[in-house]
Amino acid sequence: MSIQSDVEILSIQALELYTKAHNLSEKEASDIFHRHQVFEKIILQHEYLHQLDSSETLKYVEEIIGKEVSDLLLYHGSNVAFNEIDLSKSHNRRDFGRGFYCTVLESQAKEWAHRLYIRNFSGGEYIYQYVFRQTDNLKIKRFTALDAEWLDFVKENRIKGGIQHTYDVVIGPVADDNTMETIQLYLSGILRSEEAVERLRYNKVNNQVSFHTPLALKHLFFENRKGDKHD
Repeated sequence: MSIQSDVEILSIQALELYTKAHNLSEKEASDIFHRHQVFEKIILQHEYLHQLDSSETLKYVEEIIGKEVSDLLLYHGSNVAFNEIDLSKSHNRRDFGRGFYCTVLESQAKEWAHRLYIRNFSGGEYIYQYVFRQTDNLKIKRFTALDAEWLDFVKENRIKGGIQHTYDVVIGPVADDNTMETIQLYLSGILRSEEAVERLRYNKVNNQVSFHTPLALKHLFFENRKGDKHD
């Protein structure tokens, strides 16, 4: 089973368990999961959760929601050392539009930093750690799977450039090296949406959290930076 499929199954099972336990609609339970970043935490703990039975999985979810914590620890990888985030320097035609991109996975941020250094042959390999404090005044879009909605969203931003939405923050899977061949075939019209989605089900899932507005950046707090400049 691929990591993508594993995470999707765990997410669905956890949502079904919570919905039934609290006599909620799927939308009500999903809103609660989004508000408490349950889906993002499942990505981080999927190997551990895969070993639990249903009662233990529900207990894990209840603990997350019961903490009433809106903070999310994020990482950013770069070949550049900087002190302040400048949205005007963001690269164009990105998955979720021009913005500042982070991830819940430190290992992924390290990979980003390494690739940027190799690509540019300058700077170093830096890992930034931030705390994202979510509040109700932020417009946040969340994608929990490589589905048709995510695919169309990525298509709009990659083809048209800029920011093709009105969200402050977007959270979801990454169109990286594992998925790019399928994405390109879809963008070029060779694959239909449903064909691309079917192919994407077998890809490794990675995570990204993108910040697109000054308001969003006010909720992102710097913690520390690791790494050094390379000679």
